[in-house]
Amino acid sequence: ERVAALLGAFHGPALIDAPEQAGAAAEAEAGTAAPVTTSLVPYTFGLLDARSGYPAGIRDPRWQQAVLTARGDPARVGDAAATAITELCRELRAAGHTAGTGEAAETLRLAGDLARLRGLPAPGRGELLEAVTTVLGQGEPLGRGRALARALESVMVGTDRGRTAPGTPRSGLGPAVEADLADLRLPGPDRPESREMRLDPLRSTLDGRREVLLQRLQLCGIGYGEPLDVSATGDGTALTTRWRLSWTPSAAARLDLAGVRGVTAELAAAGTLRETARREAAEGGPTCAQLVDGLRAAARCDLPGLVAERLAEAEELLPASATLPELLGALDLLDALRRGHLPGTDEPGRARAGELAATLLDAAVRGLPGLAGSDDPEDATALVALADRAGEHRLGLRMDDALATLARTAAPLVQGAALAARVLLDLDDAAELGTRAAGWVDTATGPEARRRTARLLAGLLTAGGPLLQCAPAALDPLLERIDRLPDRGFLDRLPALRAGFDVLTPAARGRLLTTVTERLGERPDLTLAAPPALLALWAPADAAAAAALGALRLPGLTRPSPGGATTEVTEATEPTEADPGGIPGGGPAAEAAAPADRLTPADRWRLLLGREPDRLPAGARRYARALDELYGAGRGEGSQDLAGADGNGGGQDASFPTAREWAAELEALFGADVREEVLGRAAEAGRTDVLAELDPAAVRPSVELLTSVLNLAGGMPEQQLAALRPLVRRLVDELARELATRMRPALTGLATPRPTRRPGGRLDLPRTLRANLAHTRRLDDGRTVVIPEQPVFGTRSRREADWRLVLVVDVSGSMEASVIWSALTAAVLGGVPTLSTHFLAFSTQVADLTDRVDDPLSLLLEVRVGGGTHIAAALAHARSLVSVPSRTLVVVVSDFEEGYPLGGLLGEVRALAASGVHLMGCAALDDTGTPRYSVPVAQQLVAAGMPVAALSPLALARWVGDRLRGEAR
Repeated sequence: ERVAALLGAFHGPALIDAPEQAGAAAEAEAGTAAPVTTSLVPYTFGLLDARSGYPAGIRDPRWQQAVLTARGDPARVGDAAATAITELCRELRAAGHTAGTGEAAETLRLAGDLARLRGLPAPGRGELLEAVTTVLGQGEPLGRGRALARALESVMVGTDRGRTAPGTPRSGLGPAVEADLADLRLPGPDRPESREMRLDPLRSTLDGRREVLLQRLQLCGIGYGEPLDVSATGDGTALTTRWRLSWTPSAAARLDLAGVRGVTAELAAAGTLRETARREAAEGGPTCAQLVDGLRAAARCDLPGLVAERLAEAEELLPASATLPELLGALDLLDALRRGHLPGTDEPGRARAGELAATLLDAAVRGLPGLAGSDDPEDATALVALADRAGEHRLGLRMDDALATLARTAAPLVQGAALAARVLLDLDDAAELGTRAAGWVDTATGPEARRRTARLLAGLLTAGGPLLQCAPAALDPLLERIDRLPDRGFLDRLPALRAGFDVLTPAARGRLLTTVTERLGERPDLTLAAPPALLALWAPADAAAAAALGALRLPGLTRPSPGGATTEVTEATEPTEADPGGIPGGGPAAEAAAPADRLTPADRWRLLLGREPDRLPAGARRYARALDELYGAGRGEGSQDLAGADGNGGGQDASFPTAREWAAELEALFGADVREEVLGRAAEAGRTDVLAELDPAAVRPSVELLTSVLNLAGGMPEQQLAALRPLVRRLVDELARELATRMRPALTGLATPRPTRRPGGRLDLPRTLRANLAHTRRLDDGRTVVIPEQPVFGTRSRREADWRLVLVVDVSGSMEASVIWSALTAAVLGGVPTLSTHFLAFSTQVADLTDRVDDPLSLLLEVRVGGGTHIAAALAHARSLVSVPSRTLVVVVSDFEEGYPLGGLLGEVRALAASGVHLMGCAALDDTGTPRYSVPVAQQLVAAGMPVAALSPLALARWVGDRLRGEAR
């Protein structure tokens, strides 16, 4: 029986009996040839496409399959073209672009006309692509063009998958992996039981091979091993790994599916990474995050070739586009590559990683100004990590300038972190930092000043918490200032001080309190070398002496208190009626809460650090309990520890039953203003019950409080939200009224009628009289009249808007304050008669809230802050609103940390700028004008045609007014 084999030319040499074949057979018999694996795998249309790298591939396999199925019938080929066009339109609509029946019919008509002009019975692939590009692409290489390219890949290439005949031998990947598992003594088909393993790949060659295999299988999606978290010591990185391994039937099935990428685990992992890179490139990427993830995966899977390719891409992309967190993550990865902690590098690769790390470090220092407006403690930590790296690489001068600028102009949190970093780099003296911190305590006299002090201390302690413990020069000014404050002054500042020090872990606060009390001389050395029997005789004598001295109330001594605590006696005077308990502002509540004596320095530090409450006097414990209701035991190291015998821990008093009782206690202890501040911080921390205790008529409007209330309102049921609306309404109305008062002068004259000779509007009598004074006539009765030979009219104020403002507002997690200011600004600008204001809110999706611009409360309640950032999609939507580009203003309020490929964003900006639209990018829209944004992305946007600045609402109103008046300032 004769057999006919149909195969491509690439496989032909395998059937030719050539001398090379004979030589290969001889090598195989001698055992010197490399092992060869034969694998029959079901192929996919994606792999058959020539663009996948298949040498004998074809273009657009799904279309070719449709033509083959038509068997030369022109009508069936035409039907296949109509089906493809319909699916393309469906994909475009899913991507957010207009593509309906009209576009589909026109595309099919054009394809048919091209076929007839060329003498073809039906449209082929070339005619179809030309028609699709012309009609559906609309001449846009970016934006819609990229969406069309993705749709063509899905429709023309397809995702169909073949199948092997029954009884076909398994692909090479399954047997190869099973052999590797048996060789490495890991669970496999013969031993399918689940196991947990800890691997040390840097010390054990066997563990290194196991780690690489497990990483490759995880990358291919086999589902064989699950990585478990491993804790590192201190701030270090764990060098060991933990895995939970199990062999399941699904793992065997997935190995057969992954066999299309390669016949060994190494080839399959490399094929998977290359396919991922191809998809990212087709979507306009990769993004910086995708590139770093791909580099990490290639290194973990021990693929030096792919590591070299990704390093080459990183040298081009990361310095120009990466944000500061992305740069720090890349630097950590490059350090691991340079030190050989990851297997996928050779000596040239490690040297290249070191060179790239120096370049990225320089880029990170250049991007430091983008942190200026941050209020995130993670950014303060990143600032110190970057400063430490800069110090190691001797970038002192450049870092000195950047930190000095942040210390002068940044938001309070970053300002405090920058000052701490300067001390850590030995650029400033620790005593100077301590003096500054003492000054912050002095100036904390009002609500805004106290909030600023809390954030300054939070930044300082986040970045350099151990400084106060290890540097006496930094601690001494604070000790002196807190000691000199009168009791009332200290208690007014106590909630702000507690908020600032709360960023430290409970254990760190405990260590700081130990240092403080030692500096104050309160903790004597109790280590005695006497035998226990003698100590037992001394103890009753010491107790009797202490009781006798305490009865004399001599200053400078301590006396026992109930519960074993001690109280320092500093004055030999009794409390007076005017000053009960030594705390000014007496009265029944203050008298009940006051300690028996003036608060000692050590007790003050116990209060502001939230430690050792059991050693406080009875009156002072009320303050500790009231603040513990908000801050609790803290977070991090020591937060789970209960108070020990020494009282070194959080208090164990019961919490307040209701928010109303807590609010009443706060007002009795601190007063109404401080009570409002503490309840506001509780709202920021997520406590919804405190909102009912804020009086809408008495609360002080602020963007911070409004931000907290709106964040909590998103998760409330409608009944609670209805009770909250009066508070939110007053906050919004007061802030909008204040903003409108400031912005009104910048918008004057935009709707004022202009003088004209053309009749139609109302007569402008004053201008008419002045213009016709030469045309006067005296009447017979002696009166003088003016003859209006040249009347002057006023233009009619247009009710329709001839200018359009599109506010494109980023509502991702870092833009809370700017979202509120944007909504208030849109409400004010929406009142300008000649301006039509649109409001687009976006994260990864775009929401058009234009119908709520006139009601900022409704708009803010509709917005949900959080999610990623896709600026390109928002600008594409804004471009669809443009009818007259020269009379359209597009303002983008964002931190410009684009979560998608940057090419799409730059393309949208270039398209808008080329059409004549007036563009403005706002890195921040608030009263401070201090932004937190990506510096390299902003620089590329400026080059593409969008100016970027940090504006206040007043400055934005001036810019809008200038454009409407035709003034390009």
